Amino acid sequence: MRNNTFLLWVLLLVTGVFGVDADEVKSVSVMVGDSVTLHVTEISRGSNIIWKFGDEIIARMNEADGNPSTYDGPGAIFKDRLKLDKQTGSLTITNIRTEHIGRYSVDIKSTNAILKTFQVTVHDVVESVSLKEGDSVTLHTGVKVQGSDQIVWKFGDQVIPITNLNGIDDAKWRNIHLKDQTPDLGINNIRSDQTGVYKVEINTISMVLHRKYYIAVGGGVKTVSVMERDPANLITGVNDIQGYDLIQWKTEGNIVAEVNKGTNLFGPKELDDLRFSGRLHLIRETGDLTISDSKTTDSGDYHLHMSNSAYTLQRTIRVIVKTPPQSGAPSGICGAGVRLVVWAVTVFFAARFVDNKIKGVSITFNSYSKS
Repeated sequence: MRNNTFLLWVLLLVTGVFGVDADEVKSVSVMVGDSVTLHVTEISRGSNIIWKFGDEIIARMNEADGNPSTYDGPGAIFKDRLKLDKQTGSLTITNIRTEHIGRYSVDIKSTNAILKTFQVTVHDVVESVSLKEGDSVTLHTGVKVQGSDQIVWKFGDQVIPITNLNGIDDAKWRNIHLKDQTPDLGINNIRSDQTGVYKVEINTISMVLHRKYYIAVGGGVKTVSVMERDPANLITGVNDIQGYDLIQWKTEGNIVAEVNKGTNLFGPKELDDLRFSGRLHLIRETGDLTISDSKTTDSGDYHLHMSNSAYTLQRTIRVIVKTPPQSGAPSGICGAGVRLVVWAVTVFFAARFVDNKIKGVSITFNSYSKS
C-alpha cells in the first residue's frame, strides 16, 4: 500500500497536479567568449531558486534573505563568471568556454514549482573574419528567433540602423541587412570603413545572447590576368582551411571545385563544366584553385564560397586570359622596312654620284671599320 501511494504521488507530481511546471529542454548554442543569459520568467517574492550544472549547485537564492549567491563550480570553472538576477532568477554566464558545455537546470519553489532545463553547447571557432573590399559576408548567430524576440546589432558601440528593424534608414549601412528572416547579419560589397567589431544582442524568451565578431577589410587585387597557356591562380587567402566546413569555387552557375567536410568531398568537379577537363588543381592546405594551360574561354567571374558555423564569406575574382601577340608579322614588317630604307639611301647616293659626275665634281667614299 505504501509503495502504491508513493508511485501515485510521483505520477501526480509529474503530471502537474501539484503545480510543477516542467518545460522541455532548451538548446543554447554559443561561441567561445560569448556571454549568455539563461532566462526564467519573473519570480514571485519569497521564491527559493537553485541553479545546477549537472548535479552541482552553482547559484541559489533563499526565501529568507532574497540575496543571490553564486559558486565556482567543479574545478572552479565558473569563478567570476556567474551572475544571478534577484528580480527574475535568470542566470548569466560571461566569457563562456568549452568546459561550460553541459546541462543547466533551475528549480524554483514558490506558489508553483518550476523546473527548467537548458542544454548549452559551446563552439570553439575562428572569431575574426579577414575580407577584401567588395566581398560579401554573413555573420551567423546559430539562434532561431520568433516574432517577439529582440535583436540589436552594433558596430562598436553604435547601433546599426537596419531598415525595418531599428527604425531610420542610414545610407552608410544600406549594404547591411538581416539574412533570410533570421538574426544573421549579411553585409554585401563591404567597404574598408566597415572594418571593426560587430556585436549582437538577442533577447529571447529562454535566453539573452551576446556575441562579438571582428571583421578586417583590406585591399588586394581581385582580378587575375594571365597570358594564354599560362596558369591562372585563384587564391582564397586562407592559411588553414580546417576552420571551414565548406569551400566552393563556382563559375557560370557551376561548381567547379569543392571541399565539403559533411560529405567528405575534396577536389575538382570538372564534369559540371567540360571546359576545364584535366586542367583544374585544388590545393588541399589552402583551398586555392589553379587553372593550368589557360585558354581565352576560361575568362570570366569565379565565385568563392567559404562557410562555417560562425560566418559565410563570398568573394568574386575576375579572370582575364589574353592572347599573346603574334611574333612573326611584326619582325617581317621590321625587316622589310629596314631593306626599304637601305634601298632608298643607295638610290639617293647613286643619283647624286651620277649627277656630280656630269657636273665634273668627284666624290670619294672612304670605307672604315669600328675598332
